[in-house]
Amino acid sequence: MNFDLFQYLENLAFIYVYGRLAIHFAPGIIYFFLNIPFNSYSLVEKPRIFINLVGLGFMHLMYFSQSPFQPNNLLLQVITTIVFALGLFFCSLSWSDKFEGSFLPHLKRPAVIPLENFNLSIPEVQIVQLYNALVQYELLDQDLTAFEDFHNVLTKNWKDHNSKIHFKMDGPSCREFYDYFVKTYPKNSLTLKNMFISSKLIIRPDGKYYNYNTIKNAPTKTSFSKQNETLKNIFSKLA
Repeated sequence: MNFDLFQYLENLAFIYVYGRLAIHFAPGIIYFFLNIPFNSYSLVEKPRIFINLVGLGFMHLMYFSQSPFQPNNLLLQVITTIVFALGLFFCSLSWSDKFEGSFLPHLKRPAVIPLENFNLSIPEVQIVQLYNALVQYELLDQDLTAFEDFHNVLTKNWKDHNSKIHFKMDGPSCREFYDYFVKTYPKNSLTLKNMFISSKLIIRPDGKYYNYNTIKNAPTKTSFSKQNETLKNIFSKLA
């Protein structure tokens, strides 16, 4: 009796495919007849069954088509073996994580809520000191920015009030104000863009919003702003 290695391997392949299908679908069939709710992912199982049917179709076709061929016909033997292997590959592919991920509905990740406040943690007394110093050195328009406005902008959600801060500083001075601010209070997560652009709560002397690029690129255009010494003196007293 001659031992056919290819036929032996093909039989093992059939056992693998049918065995995996039986193990996977047997619980669902049992639960179905017992009227027990069973969470089957139909979005995955239907394509999986289809892929296995296609793969098994090629495998069976190649398996039964080998008998009429002459044993010495090497080319046909190679072709049938390759097609059989492709059928097995299709069946195996249906069990991969990539296959399941392409059919399962993507879980909706919670939308990232944009930051709507400066998220600052500053002692109340230092907010008062900072406000008074900015007014004293005429860096803040006191007529348009009361202390309550200043306090609201720094500590409350942007949409919870109608307050705004009206600075009397140009772009480079505002950049230095921000730099000194974050150095004095390093535990805060205030960003340059949030402060001057996203919040829309910081106003220029002409009543318009600051230009982000002007503030951002200020250090590359000038080493020190007009208010450098003044700002340095203000924040040194807060540190």
